[in-house]
Amino acid sequence: MSIISLKGVNKYYKTGTASFHALKDINLEVEEGEFVVILGKSGSGKSTLLNVIGGLDGYDSGEVVMEGFNYKSVNDSVMSEFRSKKIGFVFQSYNLIPVLNVYENITFPINVSEEKVDEKYIADVIKKLGLDGKEKSFPNQLSGGQQQRVAIARALANKPKIVLADEPTGNLDSVTGKDVLNLLVSGVKEYGHTLIMITHNADIAQYADRVVRIEDGRIV
Repeated sequence: MSIISLKGVNKYYKTGTASFHALKDINLEVEEGEFVVILGKSGSGKSTLLNVIGGLDGYDSGEVVMEGFNYKSVNDSVMSEFRSKKIGFVFQSYNLIPVLNVYENITFPINVSEEKVDEKYIADVIKKLGLDGKEKSFPNQLSGGQQQRVAIARALANKPKIVLADEPTGNLDSVTGKDVLNLLVSGVKEYGHTLIMITHNADIAQYADRVVRIEDGRIV
């Protein structure tokens, strides 16, 4: 059963009188619980596609639907609330909040949405990602690999339907990157989330259930 469906999606970026066709007639179905890697070179449109799937960026034509929720038919505030409850994001640059400790960073999305923190679930996520004893540490006291683990825990914190990962190992050395990737994949599978990851690294494709290749804004 598809958890998210894109049909005939087009996206343009306009600068003055110039127009760039970033996504061209994208058709994509992602099944619930599936791990999909979107593979493409820099500038291929993969980040734009991920942002459209995550509701971070709009689109000009076509349809994006997640579990019956049509992205085009809602305003920004409704979309924002939907994102906070249904989608977890992992970025290359971690995006941790420096003045919050590890535990506060992880639970931040839950607190923003004014939901109740499931302490047992959060403790389990922290343990599985190897962050035991780091709960009161601040981001500047952590290694890059540890910071990305916190970012993954934060993405899983609100029990999202979909986790979207944008080059999650891009800032890490190969050994740490492989370790973090394994933790991300095992964490998502453990809790039954759907994982969509974009990368330019073909080696990561071996971890996926399916690889989608994108070139010049088209799925090939």
